[in-house]
Amino acid sequence: MKKKLFYLILIIPHFFLAQGEANYWYFGVNAGVNFNTSPPTAITNGQLNTNEGCSSISDESGNLLFYTDGSTIWNRDHQIMSNANYFNGNGLNGDPSSTSSGLIVPHPTNPNLYYVFTVDEPHHDNADTYPNQGPGTPSGEYSDLAGSSVPQDDDGFNNGLNYSIVDMSLDGGLGDVITTDKNVHLITYNPSDSEEIKYKCSEKITAVKGSDCNSIWLVTHFIDKFYAFKIDNSGISPTPVVSEVGPTIPISSYRRAAIGYIKISPNGKKLLIAHNTRTYNQIGSNAAEDGGVYLYDFDDATGIVSNNISLVENVNPYGVEFSMETKKAYATATSGNSSILYQWDLEATDISRSITIIPGVSTRNATALQLAPNGKIYKPVISTSKLAVINNPELDANQVNYSENISDGAIELKRIVNFGLPPFIQSIFSSRVNIIDETSDNIYTNLDLCEDEIFTLTYSQNFNNSNTYTWSKEGSVLPGETTESLEISANTANTFPYSETYKLEIDLNDGSCPIIGIANVTFHSNPTVTNTTLTQCPFSDENTSIFDLTNARDSITSSATNEIEFYKNLNEAQSNLNLISNPDSFENTTNPQTIIAKISSEFCSSYAEIELNVSNSNLSPINLSVCSSNGDGLEIFNLRLAEDDLLSLDPNFSVRFYENDQDAVLEENEITNSSSYQNSIAFEQKIVARVDNEDSCEAIIPINLFVKDIIPINEDEEIIYCLENLPSTITLGTGIPESIQNEYTYLWEPSGETTSNISTNNITTHTVTVTSQTTRCTATKTINLIASSQAVFQVEVDGFSDRNTVEVILDEDNTGDYEFSIDDQFSNYQEEPVFQNLNAGEHRTYVKDLNGCGITYKDFDILGIMKFFTPNQDGINDTWNLLGRNPENTQGIEIFIFDRFGKLLTSINPQGRGWNGSYNGKNMPSNDYWYLINLPNGKKYRGSFTLKR
Repeated sequence: MKKKLFYLILIIPHFFLAQGEANYWYFGVNAGVNFNTSPPTAITNGQLNTNEGCSSISDESGNLLFYTDGSTIWNRDHQIMSNANYFNGNGLNGDPSSTSSGLIVPHPTNPNLYYVFTVDEPHHDNADTYPNQGPGTPSGEYSDLAGSSVPQDDDGFNNGLNYSIVDMSLDGGLGDVITTDKNVHLITYNPSDSEEIKYKCSEKITAVKGSDCNSIWLVTHFIDKFYAFKIDNSGISPTPVVSEVGPTIPISSYRRAAIGYIKISPNGKKLLIAHNTRTYNQIGSNAAEDGGVYLYDFDDATGIVSNNISLVENVNPYGVEFSMETKKAYATATSGNSSILYQWDLEATDISRSITIIPGVSTRNATALQLAPNGKIYKPVISTSKLAVINNPELDANQVNYSENISDGAIELKRIVNFGLPPFIQSIFSSRVNIIDETSDNIYTNLDLCEDEIFTLTYSQNFNNSNTYTWSKEGSVLPGETTESLEISANTANTFPYSETYKLEIDLNDGSCPIIGIANVTFHSNPTVTNTTLTQCPFSDENTSIFDLTNARDSITSSATNEIEFYKNLNEAQSNLNLISNPDSFENTTNPQTIIAKISSEFCSSYAEIELNVSNSNLSPINLSVCSSNGDGLEIFNLRLAEDDLLSLDPNFSVRFYENDQDAVLEENEITNSSSYQNSIAFEQKIVARVDNEDSCEAIIPINLFVKDIIPINEDEEIIYCLENLPSTITLGTGIPESIQNEYTYLWEPSGETTSNISTNNITTHTVTVTSQTTRCTATKTINLIASSQAVFQVEVDGFSDRNTVEVILDEDNTGDYEFSIDDQFSNYQEEPVFQNLNAGEHRTYVKDLNGCGITYKDFDILGIMKFFTPNQDGINDTWNLLGRNPENTQGIEIFIFDRFGKLLTSINPQGRGWNGSYNGKNMPSNDYWYLINLPNGKKYRGSFTLKR
């Protein structure tokens, strides 16, 4: 017997489903997607938080109505319906941990009523305590999920399949559950079977439109049977059509054997089901990898399921889905540690052998698959904020373009997604066409038009003479509109913005259900605009100027949010061609010139004219001149002198200075140091003065800066005067060419001479001031006469050692800068006057004046010690004596020789032949011997040498 609904229905309308019902999805951790836009957009205002089961519903125009996790319902304002609040004790009998905890179905004849079907999670811990509340565990927690308990995770009962009815006329149009039609139980089991009554149903539920186009089949599964409940204008029949068809999923393996999606194809002819496992250890909580995906025929006239085809087995499947045109079937599964996405070709001769694995799945968990209004199939990438996408579900596996990349169609959710996605009445996805843009692959319903736009809604792709076209607006049929197209425009008598919903019903008159197209049209007013004028001073030497077009905004439009663009003419503005890219610095080409401003709100545009006028002025350029001070052409100018000239013409003028016309026009980069401005271009530079009169630009005039009379005087000098040349004089000059020397006057200091050149030997600083007889500009040159001389010095020698050091001692009266060399007049000079490690013998030291006054020198000798001698009468080193000796440098020197025991062997005269190595006529043996050298200045040197035989 059918359950009766006591609502007065005066007219029974034809029952239609349009894809707008599936345009809002809520799922996961407050995640959501809006398919009213193309591409779809993420939404984050949802309150639902679930791992799996969920359901959403919108009206046929795509406006959200409500959504649920199977135990609580939220209205379109995301508030919990007062009669569907699980944690308030009056929730529904579904379970968010059920694969398909809820499915929302519109009432076929009453647009205010919606069935919310719920499926519980059939948990073995609840079954163990039936008919009492579970879980039946000593800890009070569920055995397969640590920390889970009642009521946080379950109500403790296996509630099976139930439905509640939401009346959208309640709660001021936000809807609420009808108290008398809440959690109505539907039997999907054998009430006489003591085990079946403990579990009641699996976690699977799906729905599709019946072949009569006026009814809905709701289908679920339990053990080895499909239960199909028919919903028509009389309500729901509580007596299901039962189809017993394998495989058998043993009840002893519930709960995990109950997991997995079921879907009927959009055309109502096929059914897919995923059985996650056949073997579940209820004690150990382990599921075997022996589940499978199965394909059946579905009769949308009778509700009978038949013809089981095994598509894949020995995996753990979860999600299943059909392509929109029922050409392909898809499923997700886990096998080992991998997640797999399968495809089957439903048009193949052997469907099961057409199985293909689609690559690119990144996670190890199998998740839901859900067909969307745009014809694509989406899949959660678990524990991320992404929905992966199958972009082309109707194509073969190598062309479907599965992607988890946002740039390739995946959706960035901004919220975390888990296993589940909301299911819908599958027929929704086969009964809808795009009447806004029939060439688009996407189905979208929202259209924004402006008050002056005319738009044609149309769908002609299935056009033939036998079709019947019915257009309606706001639910009322438009008389006489019986073609595939409808021209629409705004009613200007209405207050903008306002919205209207247009619907096209296409009856193919072939026994199939009508095709529906929806357009939610919002008409917007064009922005209000006013023509305006901009006036600007001309460039200093032209009839053009720079305009900041954006300064016209406030005159054109009063809205700060409108976008404004500028074009050179109306045609380009309307065609969006040749946008003026520099509106803040636009240079006019004619005077006057008209520019078009395009003012755009979010949806509409208006056009305004901006007249650009360049004003004229009789003010003349001003020249400022200064004398060159250093010859580089860069000087300091007092621009206030030009300001004084202008103020003498009109004291009301306001004068500011800029380096170029553009800055002056745009009033940018003003010269702020006008009393001490240094030109940046040598000798001659043009800057400009902006002259304003009562806040309007009077003129922009050139200020010509000249650096005058570049006196060709040489740079300052330093000249060396060698004192050896006294009393001779040298000539000092200005460097001015002789041919123009008569054009200038001269004054030398300190001599007071007035000629271009002077002769002097005065060692001091000389200054000459040169004055132009024409401009009276002056230039000054300084010549510093510096004294230098050849060096006078002494040489101090320290010999008798390995270091043999010589130092040059300069006299205090020397005036030059010097460098030093030993034995080389032309090179090897050094800054330091000390030389070491010189060989014994004669040497010459040279001292050179770095200022060019010449080189002086002295000769000197270095006395050294022989390290050994060999008295073998071969004529070489036969005697021991001082090295580098001569009669002048050895006078007064005494030398004593000792053996190693300190015994005095002999004394020798360094001016003689030396010691021959004998003592008392006897040759001394080879050995080291010691010497003592006494110098006349009292210095003593001791050391040793070697006698070798």
